[in-house]
Amino acid sequence: MTVKVSHSGIVSTICLTAPPQNLLTIEIMDALVEAHREADAHGETRVILTTSGVENIFSNGLDPMYVLERNDQDRRLIFKGVGRLLHGLYSLGKPHICKINGPAMAGGAIMAIPADFRYFHKEQGRMSFAEVKVGLPIPEALVEVIRGVVRPHYLKNVVMMAGNLDAEMALDAGLADGVASGDQLDELIEKQIGRLSRLSPSVLRATKNSMRRRVLEMTRVFQNGDPNFDQFVGDQFLGEGLRALVEGRFPNFNL
Repeated sequence: MTVKVSHSGIVSTICLTAPPQNLLTIEIMDALVEAHREADAHGETRVILTTSGVENIFSNGLDPMYVLERNDQDRRLIFKGVGRLLHGLYSLGKPHICKINGPAMAGGAIMAIPADFRYFHKEQGRMSFAEVKVGLPIPEALVEVIRGVVRPHYLKNVVMMAGNLDAEMALDAGLADGVASGDQLDELIEKQIGRLSRLSPSVLRATKNSMRRRVLEMTRVFQNGDPNFDQFVGDQFLGEGLRALVEGRFPNFNL
């Protein structure tokens, strides 16, 4: 099973296992949303944990060939799926922790950024909102989600320059809440679960809603499509960017 949800005590764990790179498709993104909503609705769950079942890889984002093989209309449907992923995870009511065991790139970063807490593997963890490098703008809804996490002096590097941040840089930027190796990473996460378990679930949900209400409406709108974003899914922008990625060269953007 590519996306698996399991419940153990107060923790529901969602694990993505799509080797070798945990690449995303519409079906996988929708399954991730469904699994997280199941966890959010589970009566015994106090904390949701998102993990990867692939060693040293969180997710390298959308499968480039999956996107390239589709026409513009179908590409827009794919990015509506990205919007559903962002909104679905951002709208969770229960505390949400993400374990970044390896690169979280582009769509993988979008999968991780809605979490309340992100813990990075010290050597393997990385994050990049790489959309600009493949010819896509970062939509306003996603910019605002990132803005709510990243320290101001890092925002241009993360959003405009598609900075590829290792674990220590992610910690400095505010993207990571903790960094450790091996079993120590799991210990950090367990400690945070313990802290969250001592707080009122109702109070946490209300507080999280207060923190996210304004941006949540923006993510709700984005999942239905954004003309300012959709105009870039064609071959002059996204197509050229993905072909360059597959071919191992720099893209040639003329517009």
